[in-house]
Amino acid sequence: MPADQIKISLEKIKEVNGVENAVLTQRDGNPIQSSGVWLSRDEIFNISSASSAIYNLGLHLHPDELKYILLEGKSSKILLAPLKNSMDDPIDRILIRQDIDNKNEEFFIAITAAPKVNLGGVFLQTRESLREIKKSLILTGESFKPPLRRYDDKQIAHLLESFSIKEDTKETLRINTTSFCFSENTLAKMDQAYQKLTSTVLDMTRASLTVSGGFIVSTYLNEGNFSELDFEHEAAMSYALYSTANRCAWLLKKMKISSILLECMSYYQFTVPLGDGIFTLTVKKGRQKLGLLRLILPRFLIVLNKIVKEAQVIENPVNSFELKHIINGIMLK
Repeated sequence: MPADQIKISLEKIKEVNGVENAVLTQRDGNPIQSSGVWLSRDEIFNISSASSAIYNLGLHLHPDELKYILLEGKSSKILLAPLKNSMDDPIDRILIRQDIDNKNEEFFIAITAAPKVNLGGVFLQTRESLREIKKSLILTGESFKPPLRRYDDKQIAHLLESFSIKEDTKETLRINTTSFCFSENTLAKMDQAYQKLTSTVLDMTRASLTVSGGFIVSTYLNEGNFSELDFEHEAAMSYALYSTANRCAWLLKKMKISSILLECMSYYQFTVPLGDGIFTLTVKKGRQKLGLLRLILPRFLIVLNKIVKEAQVIENPVNSFELKHIINGIMLK
């Protein structure tokens, strides 16, 4: 049975010291098989649906390049690794040359691990297990698509009610309007910081600073063709990825995301929180190892954070939002 073979492969990943759970999931969030510490059925579905949202955003950002996504926080690491075609794999080479569809990127593994886990050991075992799982799925030809199900209005209301866990409280509506004033001097300091970063990160291609909502503050293009529109698209999707990952990490582990790494075929992309926004850095694979890049980035963020704090922040909170109060305050002449 393929399910038994998949279970064995997932258990091999679980045997790596520090790994807590491994769940094979379809791209639509449907869990196939799991291994690890005891989880209820609802918890398995929570992991699958949350990781599926992150995985799909990663694929949207890097549709042809994505290898895996690593989310890091104080209490846990979450790794998402797709069963992706590769010419390095003999099975894939045969299937690609024979034009056989093997559901590329349809499945991925979600792994939760302790913060001090040996990532090298996890990557090595995950790579072997992915090959074994892919072989089981391809050779059996079994489909794990769940049957379609219809819900009436009462069932839908019951499902929505199950998500409502907030206690009855008195709410006061409040609007915070925040504006950032980045002077020419501040932007010049950012450019200088980016230039210093290029001397340290030898294969850096581009970087951007994005505030809450996905709006770009500054960009830096070291090499390659990347238009302003490309930067805006990447900034919006990267912020959406970070926001989704942060909410999912809180749902699963009650933690905030401290960094996101997307390893692609030919480059790395780092996304880290910076104030209310994010900093995104893209580096080509080549002269520097991933471990060194992960050490350099926090030191640069300290410098960039000091520069950002120089931007003037103006807050104008409105304690209550009632239409009659606003209309009464308007004088029409």
